[in-house]
Amino acid sequence: MKILALILICNIFVVCSPYLFSQVNESQLDAEKILLAVRNTYGDKSQTFRGEIRPRRIGFKLIPLSITLSAKLIRLEFFESNQSARNVDEIIEFEIIEGKYGVTRIRKGVTEKIKPSRFNERIRSTDLTYEDLAMRFIEWPTPKIIGVEKAKGGKAWKIRCSNPDSGNGYSFVDAWISQRSGALVRMNGYNAKNQLVKSFEVDSVQQYKGDWYLETMNVRTYPTDAKSKPTSSYLKLEIEK
Repeated sequence: MKILALILICNIFVVCSPYLFSQVNESQLDAEKILLAVRNTYGDKSQTFRGEIRPRRIGFKLIPLSITLSAKLIRLEFFESNQSARNVDEIIEFEIIEGKYGVTRIRKGVTEKIKPSRFNERIRSTDLTYEDLAMRFIEWPTPKIIGVEKAKGGKAWKIRCSNPDSGNGYSFVDAWISQRSGALVRMNGYNAKNQLVKSFEVDSVQQYKGDWYLETMNVRTYPTDAKSKPTSSYLKLEIEK
């Protein structure tokens, strides 16, 4: 049975299957092989989702969006005044080109390429950033398995990915890959001072035509100063049938 699960929107969904790992002796598995399996399981399907982001902060309202997934492109659409009945006023596209991810933003008719130096910018004032959606840590060299822990009701490999360019983005990321489904179910991102600055965790999934898709996920941002409190955003998706 295939699992379409969040690899956070770098591809917002990845087709993963426990079959990928069942054919390899566990003693032969290493972090690179596990992440390679995750990277190489993109499906050729196209699927559209209606969703909403709920920033859990006073004064922030629900943000509706539409997400379209295809083999090489992820497209996010946002609406005027954050009302789904109104026209689209912002489009963000993540395109996979030769294994690299290009990010394009179209707002009010103006198209711009988002450079990596801007990947830490928040999207629509939520806890999601371009860095979170690009998920570059999947490609970082020499990842290591640092343990097996329980995550989302089952065992998961805890893999540490260290940034070869520590001055650009997270310093390192810990990712939990489910042993049962092969899906990325949790992620913690740290800065150069080893402080936790971002976390993602899948809460639930949904089934459609034999496949499993992300349904809900929590994204949390942790401040680096003692005066501020963590913030969080809740992502919920519904399959457009």
